[in-house]
This record gives sequence, structure tokens and C-alpha cells, in this order.
Amino acid sequence: MPPIKKSNRKYKKDEPFRDARKFILICEGEREAKYFNYFDKKSQKLIVKTIAPIGSNKGESAPNHLKDRAAEYVEENGWENEFEDQLWFILDIDRWERESIDELYHLTQITSSWFIGISNQCFEVWLYYHKSEIKIVPENSTHMKQLLSEQINGGYNLDIYAPDIETATINAQNIDENKDGYYPDIGVTKLYILGKEIIKLLEYEDGFLKV
Repeated sequence: MPPIKKSNRKYKKDEPFRDARKFILICEGEREAKYFNYFDKKSQKLIVKTIAPIGSNKGESAPNHLKDRAAEYVEENGWENEFEDQLWFILDIDRWERESIDELYHLTQITSSWFIGISNQCFEVWLYYHKSEIKIVPENSTHMKQLLSEQINGGYNLDIYAPDIETATINAQNIDENKDGYYPDIGVTKLYILGKEIIKLLEYEDGFLKV
């Protein structure tokens, strides 16, 4: 994969979406895909394309399968890097061996503009910090999903949580005590790194994100 070249070209508001930065997100599950799809074209600077596993069984969402999905995408679509596009693996750790996750991480270290965003133990950790700045230490992924469902009246709702991506990014970053490491502690998510990239491209009105 050739290195990404930085472009000095500045974005003009009336330019088409092809001039936006594109984020290709290889997701482990449907909830992750629906969450990040929320931000697709919320700004003319931003395109989000999520690729979720075809099925829901363990083999189809394992780290190696996510790698295969990424390879398929690049083979079918090429790699448009003029505007510093990024490919991300969105991964939980609740079911996978550390060795297979490490292999996926090492792939991102040798492939330009490929990244990995891990939540420990599951994606719901990231969602939880949209509404809380207090670190949570779930017993397991089932417990974490239960905590999320109890967080606000009515439980998780995409349209209520996603607009608070900036809050989640701040909270998750503050809670992470090992920012240099790629593998988060329990109750920590590294998705704030992707969150910061998305926020840069969103628009503000009266001091608030237009999402």
C-alpha cells in the first residue's frame, strides 16, 4: 500500500462530496455500523462508509475476517488517498484471543492510513461515555450492555447518543490512563481517537455540533 500523500488543497463549501475525507470502517457488529453511519455526510467534508460482517456468528466477525473484508474492499474499490482517507477496524475484545487482535494491530502498523479502535469489553463502553464522565468497570459484555440500557430513560437511542460524540470523545480520552497503548484496559475505549478525527470535519453552529 503506497504511503498517503498530504494534500495542500483547501476545501470549498460548494465542492461535491468527492472532495471530502472518507472513513471506511470495518465493523464487528451492526450496532457499530449504524452508529457511525449516523455521521455520513453530516458535513460536506465527511464521508463515512461502514462495512459490517455479513453474518453474526463468531467466525464471520473474528479479527481475521475483518482483515479479509478490508482486503476485499480495497481490491474492489482501490484506495483513494488524495484527501487522506482512513480505514478503521472497529473491534471489541469480549470474544477474541489477544493473539489474533495483536495480529490485526500489527497490520495497521505496516499499512498506511489503516487504524484500529478497540473497546474493552464491548462497543457499549464507548456509547456509555456519551452520557457519563465516570469510568465504568463492567463484569463482562452482558453487564455492560445492561448498564447502558439503564443509563437513561428508554435506554439506548441512536438519535439521542450520537449527537454527543464530542462529549464521548472528551470523556473517553480523559478516562484512558494508557494513551500510548493500543489495547485498552477494562472499561476503556480507544474510539475517542476516531471520534476526534470525525469531529474535526463536522460543522458548528452557535458553539454546538450540527449533527
